[in-house]
Amino acid sequence: MIVTGKTDIGRLRKINQDSYIILERDGFTLVSVCDGMGGANAGEVASIKAIEYLQEIFQNQPPLSSEAHEMKSWLKDSIESVNSQLHYLATSSELYHGMGTTMVCVLHHKDATVMANVGDSRIYTYQEHLKQITMDHTLVQEWINQGRLSEKDAKVHPQRSILTNVLAILPTAYIDLFELNEKVKYILCCSDGLHGYVEDEEIESILASNESLRMKTGNLINSANAKGGYDNTTVVLMAF
Repeated sequence: MIVTGKTDIGRLRKINQDSYIILERDGFTLVSVCDGMGGANAGEVASIKAIEYLQEIFQNQPPLSSEAHEMKSWLKDSIESVNSQLHYLATSSELYHGMGTTMVCVLHHKDATVMANVGDSRIYTYQEHLKQITMDHTLVQEWINQGRLSEKDAKVHPQRSILTNVLAILPTAYIDLFELNEKVKYILCCSDGLHGYVEDEEIESILASNESLRMKTGNLINSANAKGGYDNTTVVLMAF
């Protein structure tokens, strides 16, 4: 397996509030993408700290089993720990009050792959076609689920950026967990700087190209910037 990642500030933002990590040890690969939110530099702090806390857990209390259900349990416990530490930081400092961050994670070991989501960063898989694995924790997604809004209208809705679930805000985190049960060529983790502006068809086309993995990653970032670069964009691409 090969993994590559890249983050870009975009064309309009003064601070990059996205963070990502790619870690390997004992046959396990852990990747994560976080997109921070909050005033001043608090969003940047939230995403960076989330990644730092996750790295510390992976180094000091790594997963011990390659069974998918045990890997899920480790991932859930780890993200809950990250959330607790972030919540403490956010509530103990005026500077960081109200900060939060999304988080998507993929934990892989040989034939077992598990994933987790909090917020509206996304995980996709690609084999012959692009497939969205995660479901956004946003107000417009709730309206879609209720049949009050179409997916087409949600893409341009003025409240499409309102999150219903992020890390740091509450003392406990709501975490979606997934297990990969099919063969794939790629797993893509990204912030909404990509999926919020680049259509799925274009993402699929880039992944289907004959370019190297690093070039595909760069082309995804470039595509988001070509659409205006309105947000920070982060991409981690895993090839199997």
